[in-house]
This record gives sequence, C-alpha cells and structure tokens, in this order.
Amino acid sequence: MQEFALDPTTLPATDILELAQAGLLCRAERETPSGGIPAFVTRQDWDCLAERFGREEAAPERLIEAVERAVWRLLSHAAATLSKQTPGSVSATMSARTDLFSDDGETYLSFVRDRTHPVACVIVGARPWSAIEAERRL
Repeated sequence: MQEFALDPTTLPATDILELAQAGLLCRAERETPSGGIPAFVTRQDWDCLAERFGREEAAPERLIEAVERAVWRLLSHAAATLSKQTPGSVSATMSARTDLFSDDGETYLSFVRDRTHPVACVIVGARPWSAIEAERRL
C-alpha cells in the first residue's frame, strides 16, 4: 500500500472518542494497520452495510472483515491520489463512486482529527462528515 502523511493539525476537529463511546461511530476495522489511521463509519452507515450485505447478528465477523477490506482498498486509492498532491494541499474529504452504501453511489472519506487528541482518523460514509456534523449540531 502506498503511504502518505497527514498532519492532524490541518484537519477539522470532531469528537471521535465521545461519538464512538456513545455508539454513533463504529470502527470500520478490527485493528488499525501499522502506519495507518483509525477508520470509522457512522452507526447509520453501519446499519446500512449490515442490511445490504448480511445481518450483523448472523455473521458479525464476516461483515467487519468485508468492511475492513473495502475501507483499506479505499484508503489505498486515497494514498495513491494524495501522494501525487503537493504537501499541505490535502482536502479533508474525498469521494469515489462505489457500491459500498448504494449501487453506484458516492462514498466519502472524511479525514478528521479527534478534538481532544492529536490523532488523524477517517470516517467513511455515504455522506461527507461535514454534512453529518452540521446536522448533528442543529
């Protein structure tokens, strides 16, 4: 996998830890790869994945494995794209057409940092995190 560096201080801040503890964000991987960044999906998107690709209760391990592979593949494509950009020009959100959340729909990779810890994370979803965050604050 190609690598790229993210400076967490340049990314939008959000309450990753708080949202995960409240069950509003779910891990999109069992373990973060060495040199990788933690990946999450919203609870709503996780429920969509469980409905689309199999009941979570019936085979939770198989679902997380499939989501993990999809996320790593998306991050690999993002790394290839970002490695060609000028340092410091990384957008907080990228998108690609995939069948992850809907047939031939947009999948967004929103790069954020935790508000209380200087850790970069990615939230993969059917909508950009900025739109979800704006709704959450209303």
